[in-house]
Amino acid sequence: MAQILKYVIGKDYRPLTALEAKGGNTFTPDYDKSNWVQARQYEDSLRQVFVEITNEDGSAYDLTGANVLFEGILPDNEHKILDNSHAVFYEDPTTGKFRFDMPAQSFSVAGQYKQAFFRVMKDYRNIATLEFKFEVLADMVVTGLVPRDYISPLDDLFNTIKETETKNVAELKKIVDDNVAEITNLMTTLNQTNTATLSELNSAKTALGALEDKIKQDGLFTQGEAEEFKKSIFIKMVTADSLEELLYGYKITIVHNQKDYPKPTVFYYENAIGTEIGGLGAGSFGETLTKLVPCEAEYTDNNSIVVRIPRNFYMDAKPYYKYGDWYLGSGNKTIKISLGNVDDSAAKAGDGKGSSYLSHSTGYFNYPTAPSDLRSVYVNDTTERLERK
Repeated sequence: MAQILKYVIGKDYRPLTALEAKGGNTFTPDYDKSNWVQARQYEDSLRQVFVEITNEDGSAYDLTGANVLFEGILPDNEHKILDNSHAVFYEDPTTGKFRFDMPAQSFSVAGQYKQAFFRVMKDYRNIATLEFKFEVLADMVVTGLVPRDYISPLDDLFNTIKETETKNVAELKKIVDDNVAEITNLMTTLNQTNTATLSELNSAKTALGALEDKIKQDGLFTQGEAEEFKKSIFIKMVTADSLEELLYGYKITIVHNQKDYPKPTVFYYENAIGTEIGGLGAGSFGETLTKLVPCEAEYTDNNSIVVRIPRNFYMDAKPYYKYGDWYLGSGNKTIKISLGNVDDSAAKAGDGKGSSYLSHSTGYFNYPTAPSDLRSVYVNDTTERLERK
């Protein structure tokens, strides 16, 4: 049940106690009989106190810009309450009305408060203290709330520190997980390339062995045969340049206008909402096959970046800016490039000026073993599929 306390600034009077008059050591305030609050032990913020303040002429006291605190000494005369977090101005502050939702800790000890009042602060000045009688009825059924000092600014600070710590731990874990995944993916790609290279080198070794046998048998090695042999060796060689083109041969240029050199993070996924093959709802509702893509960055200046990713992620598309990131799309496939926190207006100014380019490879990769109108699309760590360009 809510209770209403009424005060008149400059008129309400309460006699001094013996302690306040420096004539003794007791403290027994003579409370206004109409201003009292009574609650049951262990109640929480549902116990609400409504306060109305007026001036001596009957006009409402203007609480605009005021801060209201509840201060009290619990019945055990040991623990204190200082709460500035639960005042609610449920009407315009100029009406002089507010509601205070008492915290659970204020009902932890049964008995009458040694002192209880609302302190009204404005412009760092103590405007008024509104004293009232505060009684807590004993709860014989439920027990267990341990009395303690309750200082809401400290509780708020501790909660903020705890939330920040939890957030930092989560962000650190995400950074570690992302980097582990990126390294794992790169190692997988290198291992696959190494296996193919070893096979081709073994073929070259066999060809050299056949040549050696022919020479030992005094066979004729003509100029034409020498040229054919030279060509076959070049076909089977994987150079550093051609390996680089395989791993990072797809170049995406973004004009970001951030006057910085951001580090890119690249994701690939399929079936984003609205891109499903067959229309909305035809696939699994939302992104699938999400993949962190290994990448390299080149900076022509501090307003643009060239992001290089593996050739098999190629799309015949240009990057576009949306909601803080850049995207390329082809059918149900999407590439997302994040450059961290960006200036939205500056990024929008460069939208449409980017491009993507699949470089022409050299060496080994100039001799494809599959039709030239096909490309490989990543599915998972062990599978790729061929699609027509």
